[in-house]
Amino acid sequence: MAETVITETTVVTCENGLHIRPAEQLVRLANQFTSQIGIIYESQRVDAKSILELLTLGAQQGASVVIEARGNDAEAAVESIVHLFASDFANGDSPKQQ
Repeated sequence: MAETVITETTVVTCENGLHIRPAEQLVRLANQFTSQIGIIYESQRVDAKSILELLTLGAQQGASVVIEARGNDAEAAVESIVHLFASDFANGDSPKQQ
């Protein structure tokens, strides 16, 4: 049985890019899943469960990043992380959500 791999592209909307605060939120969210989760920016792939690796990306506002997850809960992981990016890392209390 092949392992499920899910990928989706999203955009960094945070004014200061993927800096310490959103990186910490992303790590906290990623660690809720058992799947291996990577963030790909340009030619660099890092572990979404490692804050140090995320900070080395240098993804600025407007950067396109690919979320890649492999494992049993890969689809839910990617969906949740894309939602986090879309909410501008608002911890689920974005005014866009009703």
